Amino acid sequence: MTIRLLTRSDLSQTRALWETAFDDPPAFVDWFFENRYLPAWSVGVFDRNKLISAIHGTPMDLSLGDGSFTALMTSGVATIPEERGRGHMYDAMRFLQGEAERRGVRALFNHPQRQGAYAHLGFHPSTFTKYWQGEREFLPGEIIPFDEGEAFEVYAAMADRYTGFVRRDRDAFRLKMADYAADDARGFLFREAGKTVGYCIYFAKEEVYGEEVLSLTGYGPLLQELRRIARERPVSAKLPPDADAPGEVRPQNVMLAPDDIWRAMEASGKPCFCVDEY
Repeated sequence: MTIRLLTRSDLSQTRALWETAFDDPPAFVDWFFENRYLPAWSVGVFDRNKLISAIHGTPMDLSLGDGSFTALMTSGVATIPEERGRGHMYDAMRFLQGEAERRGVRALFNHPQRQGAYAHLGFHPSTFTKYWQGEREFLPGEIIPFDEGEAFEVYAAMADRYTGFVRRDRDAFRLKMADYAADDARGFLFREAGKTVGYCIYFAKEEVYGEEVLSLTGYGPLLQELRRIARERPVSAKLPPDADAPGEVRPQNVMLAPDDIWRAMEASGKPCFCVDEY
């Protein structure tokens, strides 16, 4: 077995592994490998020349008090079915951790598909999300069509309220919105006193799901609009842990980091929250 960083020449095998492991629509997979594939930050396990396991990495700046620190977001963690349970993911993650540290990145974070998936590697819950399941009606507010520039202003302001929040500039935010568009997401804004103070990115299929819902004031009008869109369909949303709405707060992201970063996160005194990584 060989463990190494991926290269552009590994793209076809890496994409085939992704398609085997995950049930993503083709448009999103196309988008990811055209815009998000960073082989220099990603690792593969090879049996001779065959890719059997991979982890994708993306460096991101996370908020910490009034500043930030760089962490490597890991995603697309996958192993071919016949090689699962043999420790390849463990070995690949340790290799990637060493590479990241060698390049000055001391923390890795991930959004696991099941709780505890990375606990044996030393990952611990780092951010928390409130999951609203359609409870309660709210007073409506001024809802207007989505505008990327106005949404970015809300996003940037939210970063100062939380620890572990991904700090994005306009270009990175634009790329993130394109990620959502590739997956057929929709959006709207919430305005108060002539100023945009919130936005919602949601998916509307068999159920309506608020994937990224942020507000500088209150969440009621955004959630009420989701209820209106849903009509008779189930409706739910992911919210910051301190949002003024009912819901269950659960861990979302986990992180592998040295003690000084954990201490600094606790000392910040700010809630730990991060919207979806991509």
